[in-house]
Amino acid sequence: MKILVIQQKMIGDVLVSTLLCNNLRKAYPHAQIDYMVYKSTLPVLQGNTSVDNYILFERKHRRSKLEFFKLIYHVRKQKYDLVIDAYSKLESWLTVLFSNAPMKISYKKIGRTFLYSHNIPQSDEPKSNVGLIIERRLSLLNPLNLNIEFEVVPKLSVTAEEKQFASNLFDEYKLDRNKKTVMISIIGSSANKTFPLEYMSKVVDYVSDKIDVNILLNYIPNQLELAQKVYDYCAKKTQKNIFFNLLGGNLREFIIIMDACDFIIGNDGGAINMAKALDKPSFIIFSPWIEKEMWSTFEDGKLHDSVHLKDYQPELFVDKTTKQLKESSIALYPNLKPSYFKTKLEDFLEYNFSENSNGLIPTNFNEIYSHHKTFPLSAVIITYNEEEHLEKCLSSLVGVADEVIVIDSYSTDNTEAICNKYNVTFIQHKFEGYIEQKNYAIQQASHNYILSLDGDEALTNELKESILKVKPHWDHDGYYSKRLNNYCGQWIKHSDWYPDKKLRLFKKESGEWRGINPHDSYTLKSGKKLGKLEGDLLHWIYRDYEEHKQKVENFSNIASKAYYKLGIKSTYLKIIFRPTWAFIKSYFFRCGFLDGKNGFIICKEQFNVTYYKYTKLYRLWHPKN
Repeated sequence: MKILVIQQKMIGDVLVSTLLCNNLRKAYPHAQIDYMVYKSTLPVLQGNTSVDNYILFERKHRRSKLEFFKLIYHVRKQKYDLVIDAYSKLESWLTVLFSNAPMKISYKKIGRTFLYSHNIPQSDEPKSNVGLIIERRLSLLNPLNLNIEFEVVPKLSVTAEEKQFASNLFDEYKLDRNKKTVMISIIGSSANKTFPLEYMSKVVDYVSDKIDVNILLNYIPNQLELAQKVYDYCAKKTQKNIFFNLLGGNLREFIIIMDACDFIIGNDGGAINMAKALDKPSFIIFSPWIEKEMWSTFEDGKLHDSVHLKDYQPELFVDKTTKQLKESSIALYPNLKPSYFKTKLEDFLEYNFSENSNGLIPTNFNEIYSHHKTFPLSAVIITYNEEEHLEKCLSSLVGVADEVIVIDSYSTDNTEAICNKYNVTFIQHKFEGYIEQKNYAIQQASHNYILSLDGDEALTNELKESILKVKPHWDHDGYYSKRLNNYCGQWIKHSDWYPDKKLRLFKKESGEWRGINPHDSYTLKSGKKLGKLEGDLLHWIYRDYEEHKQKVENFSNIASKAYYKLGIKSTYLKIIFRPTWAFIKSYFFRCGFLDGKNGFIICKEQFNVTYYKYTKLYRLWHPKN
């Protein structure tokens, strides 16, 4: 088997995508695994035993179309069985297109799905503290159904000779080997990824004041002037601990020096990612335009921690796109005062580098990932005297929901006893309206993903399977499905009752229950993404005609009072024409006649409930009439 992994990007991305190679090697020990990367990133790949060959993308391939086509022709000649494109940009699209591999995997993006045999949706929220960037990469392996324990932590290799090089260098600069050594990444890869220099000097001072350490500053030669400014801003006593000129001559030497340090602090970037791959604790300061959720890998508040302006002033990010944030990041960055996170930084230092911290056991992130392959889902159910259908509802959630919460309006039947047969949280709460009860139920959920049901609803097997497909890679804010209603033992396929689209699966805080009781609906906030689930939500609505008539009376009472509170008025014209239109629409335009006798009854009661609602509303406004 011949496999090509493509990751034509910078150091952090290349390191993360080595996980694809490492896990493929575990699954296919005899396969040929090749890795396409920028030539400049090769130093971070030295010693990786999972890769057989590196296909190098160089400057000449960008500058010359001829050289580029020579490269993709070389790829085609390899006759790969599988290509995994973790880069997914124009250069890699052409490589994939000409590779002629029978299996081609990448992320799902509009307008390019035809290039790949498998298009994987990109989740927009991490399932664990392994980090979203790593979870997204590993999701590219999903179509392969690998039966392995996944490695989730990228690793860098440093040889014994390289370790000796670092030791000699430290001796040359007369570092006190009895002290710990910190690397501080004082300058980012660009101006909009660089914490203000005067602020960064305060961070260096905080470190020097908290613990007695050797301090190395990470910068490259063309950043010397900026680095000098940081040094000059530092307190005199801090400067005595800084070894300003101790630098690596190239990327590999930086890795060797970083391996000899004890931890890293500073701007997000390749240096931080390399330090993590060397098992060094990290404290990151993120630029305002960088998504913390994406790159805050392995964050546990102890070994790894980070700060972002959004943590302290979220109002600055309201209705801002990534492009807008990137353009304004230099202006936004001064809002992130070092004093905001001084205590957090000191806690990080105290946890990792006190005299008693030598026995710390690193978090097992591989184990964490193995337990979080899907987003945990909370099912919330509102009930009142639902003993007839509740068990069908609860049993349909087995294997789908990670927790089930029943909000009961003080039922007088066996509802609570039925709940006790299942592993559910049973809460009794006064009923103040369907909308109010459902919004209350959401707030009781421990997880960020909610499936909201009534006690007389249940999932079909097809709908259950559709939800299970969504859980590993949640890529929308909410999902709707069709609801199939059962009326007096008959499944109604028309009469304006089917397809009865209902949004019942959603992220917490993505919207809220709205409407006019008893007609509620979950409404997403502006700009949120809506997806579709396959399969039906079953709903047992009425057992007999008498129950239907009682509900019509009850619903018309609730609705008329709700309309009255909202200031909606009724007129004789509304009383005459709105019920008539409700019947005509349901029976003729929505083909209620195809549901036979029950179809006619449903449409007739649609007339009645509308008539009663507007009549009662008129009486509320004109009590003497």
